[in-house]
Amino acid sequence: MTKRAMLLPLFLVSAAAVGFEIALTRYFAIASWSEYGYWVISITMVGFAVSGVVLSLFKDNFSRHAETLLFAIPLGMLVTAVAGFQLTTIVPFNPLEFQNPDAWFDQLLNIWKYYAVLFPFYFLTGLYIGLCFLSYQELIPRIYAADLAGAGVGALLVLVLMFWMHPFALLAALLPLLALAALFHRPAPVRAHRNIYIVLLIALVAVCELALLTFNRADFNQYKAIYAPLHVQGNKVVQEIRSPRGYFLVLDNFTERLDADFSNNARLLGAAPPPLTYGIYSDGNRLTSLPKDSEYNETYIRAALDSFPYQLRPSAATLLVGTRGGFRVREALALGAISVTALEPDETLYTLVRGQRNSPVAPALADKRVALLHASPAMLTATGERRFDLVDISSDFLNQSDANKFAFTVEAVQGYLRVVKDDGVVSIPVSIREFTVYAVKMLETVREALAGAGVKSPQDHILVYRSSWNVRILVSPRSFTAPEIAKLRQFTGKRSFDTSYFRGINPAKVDVWNDLPSVSFESETILSSGDRASDGLMDESLKLFSPEHDAFTRGHFFKVEASTHDRPFFYSVLRLSELKTVVKKIALIPREELGLLINVAVLLQSVLIAVAILGLPLIRWRAKLPKTEALLESVLYFAGLGLGFLCLEIYLIEKASFFLNDRTYGFAVVLAGMLIFSGLGSYLSGYYLKHPRRGLAIACSIVIAWVVAAWFFLDPLLLALLAAPIAIKWLVLLAVSAPLSIALGFPFPLGLYLFRGDRSHFLPWAWSLNGSFSVIATPLANVLAVTLGYKIVLAISAAMYALVFFAYPVARGENRI
Repeated sequence: MTKRAMLLPLFLVSAAAVGFEIALTRYFAIASWSEYGYWVISITMVGFAVSGVVLSLFKDNFSRHAETLLFAIPLGMLVTAVAGFQLTTIVPFNPLEFQNPDAWFDQLLNIWKYYAVLFPFYFLTGLYIGLCFLSYQELIPRIYAADLAGAGVGALLVLVLMFWMHPFALLAALLPLLALAALFHRPAPVRAHRNIYIVLLIALVAVCELALLTFNRADFNQYKAIYAPLHVQGNKVVQEIRSPRGYFLVLDNFTERLDADFSNNARLLGAAPPPLTYGIYSDGNRLTSLPKDSEYNETYIRAALDSFPYQLRPSAATLLVGTRGGFRVREALALGAISVTALEPDETLYTLVRGQRNSPVAPALADKRVALLHASPAMLTATGERRFDLVDISSDFLNQSDANKFAFTVEAVQGYLRVVKDDGVVSIPVSIREFTVYAVKMLETVREALAGAGVKSPQDHILVYRSSWNVRILVSPRSFTAPEIAKLRQFTGKRSFDTSYFRGINPAKVDVWNDLPSVSFESETILSSGDRASDGLMDESLKLFSPEHDAFTRGHFFKVEASTHDRPFFYSVLRLSELKTVVKKIALIPREELGLLINVAVLLQSVLIAVAILGLPLIRWRAKLPKTEALLESVLYFAGLGLGFLCLEIYLIEKASFFLNDRTYGFAVVLAGMLIFSGLGSYLSGYYLKHPRRGLAIACSIVIAWVVAAWFFLDPLLLALLAAPIAIKWLVLLAVSAPLSIALGFPFPLGLYLFRGDRSHFLPWAWSLNGSFSVIATPLANVLAVTLGYKIVLAISAAMYALVFFAYPVARGENRI
């Protein structure tokens, strides 16, 4: 086989490996929750890193049998992929038990089981790639190019397959890639019996496919919202939609309206019970309701928490952010809106709402006063051309998509204020089912938005009222008047809702219908007086809008800083400085907050792995250490590459998620584009092997120049093009990422090329070192983004590539130009 021909099986192996990684991420998103996909990244890189260490320690033995191993490994990957996935589905992992002091250790053991069953596949993958580097050292740039290109194509392949295949069956489509890779590097005895081997290979693939599809025990976690209704006797799945965005199911037995708060005084108000609904779920998480074809009595809306803004602004030209399955459109018209512009950014929800024909909301959707748009709020508010009396955000909008978090930032609130009239109102929902602190954080976000818009007394422009479970924050460009405040108090009093804040509120003169005591998280004690009902949100709102604001926010146990586009994490109130107390009280932490703790855990684990990778080969080959000016340069070089590349990738994925208003498509465009273009860069780096420092200087200069340009100009560019067609947006993202990605493909092969020949014992060590720091980069970048913002991540990436340039491990006497 020619040296160029060996690139094809490497391409296939990389495509299958990354495809399996994404398929596992989808499995964890459905079988548990999406944040546990971080473990997949860690498991993958542990396998890669350990394979590099093993290759380095026993390099001579592996080199002697390289051709045989390159033939056998794809066959081993076939078997270990199927076995690993099947065993993964039977591990009794329950993430909620991490919050139980008596059960968390069992779940830690279950995570180790995931590592044990998936490690063989990724160890073999890393072994295959490392052997390619060892066996074809003069072709390192092309090998790395084939590896990256294969990974990019594999990612795209799986994302496309998600439109047709069940997420739990994705691996079945990847096995043929490994079978094709097993047709290469065949030893002489196998080539002599080619037909028999092909028959046996087909039989092996068939057995693996049969085992995968027949004995697949993957299922929704029993604590997910969908589990109970899905297992109710007589339940029927009305519709199934497969998409990279999620695995959507519409169920017909959903009879509750969890997305709306109704007064206990509904009968006294002459309000009918809420209508029957279908339930829409994505990956087992409930998104919203969909109207059933049944009788519809719209008087139920009189008792709803979110009806008040329509009383405050009657005959309103209304902008709806989220339609709640179409219900909110008909409700807005019933509440007196003279026109309704309804936004449904999620493509699947938009299609489901738009596709209703005989449902009770169909007439409202067909009404000439209604415009249903497939657009994000940022797209509509960016221009500020249209003006509304009321901007009404649906109560379930935030949790329908990860990208919707951008609708609850300082910049988003300022966008709403641009499109409401001078006396208009913005109605923002916040759930307090888990933590009252989320409402405080949203209030701080609104306060900063108003202050940033030039409002001198933001607290005069805010009203807050609530039920037991949800809060509505009303914001206006002008101060709320005394009659408007009186109207709110009258509304809440009749419905037994609570008024938590208005200008001049006197807690002693406000009735509290739904007790919400102030609680100390640290001591788990109730701070409010026990002789009367209290409103903890009222207490904190008064502190937030007092002269002691700065001391209150700094001294709060939780992080109540405003959400911004640079730090758009709504469910992020934990402080790392209070990590010890948080871990002790983990049973009280909402599941949505566990992402930060998972990142910290993965980060600590990754650092330990990196230390092991750094040390073992250096001890084993201490007599043959590379004769560089300093071994430290090699460590800094490959560590910097691992950290810098992933930081840039994570930054771009976040920007693409906002730009496309979809995290899945943002991930797809950035990941595939960066991998493929980086592969091209790696190929081009081969022209600089005689002058590596020159190629490195060009690449690092481009990376740093791109970072500077992105810091100042990327956000304005994306904002200016928010309303562009989706195809144009994809092209823009590819055009933005292409020069950066090509430059990113240069440094690694130029560095790895130095470890050939008599230094080849350290070639797999350098490769695994880069991989291990890539593992560190993912949780580290996420922790930094949550705590400091994405621009800090961007700055760190520039620093890493400056370090890479100065730490280039060229030996004395070698060409440095």
